[in-house]
Amino acid sequence: MTINRRELLIAFALGSVAGGLCAAESYPSKPITIVYPYAGGSASDTLTRQFGEILSKALGQPVVVESRPGAGGSMALEQVTRAPADGHTLVLTASGTMSVNPHIYNLKYKPVEDLAPIAILVDIPFIAVSNLSSPAKNLKEFIAVAKARPGTLSFGNAGTGTQAHLTQVMFLKAAGITANIIPYKGGAPMTTDLLGGHVDAAFDNAAAQVANVHAGRVRPLFVTTQTRSPTLPDVPTADEAGLPGFVASGWFGLAAPKGTPLPIIEKLNRIVVAAMRDSATRRKLLEAGWMPVGSSPEEAAARARADLVRFGAIVSQLGLKPN
Repeated sequence: MTINRRELLIAFALGSVAGGLCAAESYPSKPITIVYPYAGGSASDTLTRQFGEILSKALGQPVVVESRPGAGGSMALEQVTRAPADGHTLVLTASGTMSVNPHIYNLKYKPVEDLAPIAILVDIPFIAVSNLSSPAKNLKEFIAVAKARPGTLSFGNAGTGTQAHLTQVMFLKAAGITANIIPYKGGAPMTTDLLGGHVDAAFDNAAAQVANVHAGRVRPLFVTTQTRSPTLPDVPTADEAGLPGFVASGWFGLAAPKGTPLPIIEKLNRIVVAAMRDSATRRKLLEAGWMPVGSSPEEAAARARADLVRFGAIVSQLGLKPN
């Protein structure tokens, strides 16, 4: 009996599906690691640990969050692309690490191609804040001070190549001003310097600064969303504060190494989506300053690809060169 090529392909496909289903049924067989691409102690670290707890409860295995900062998150993603594709190593992804970094760094991998998206977890509003000793009490005053002292205002961000950094550069260009941009290795050390008065202002994701704004430890200048944040209703949008039409947001997601069996990806996605439908989880995320999403893997992949094109154009327009 002879078997033609079509029959071989069908048999191979059926075998792959069966193998993937078996892998999903036995998954997870050991603790799971979520690699966190920034310095610990920030709002996105808390977000990662929150979803680690959700996954651990649903899967019945410990979930460990491993911080690996460096190169705007690129080092962490590279580590995960080399990990076994069995669902036991995941990574927190972001619009910055997936779609900005390929235009900023000379990477040895392609994030959009070498990682398998699980879901977009949340959308990220950005915020500009100044320290309490800064002479700029609002956006218009910040612009006025920057114009009077070109390039001297110190303006921090959580790392070169992050979307906060790129959006910060876009803001300066839109406002027609210059500043001394200071990249940090994560939001936590940046905030420490901001609160200590060592940096005049900072550009960060809103969730990272919610507690400081509410406690009066920093002065909020504006948020970058089209409408005001439900968590920070008293903080104006950039448009309201004096920079018409300036809108920007990012996202955080979860991904696994390329080649992870689809049934495992779908299993993880179902847990994330179910969590986003839980009113307590949604309330906790909103109170922290995040905008809950819970996308499908396909939607996450499509958004990363679209952002890759969009940010490529922006990086080119701004004249930023890969490091």
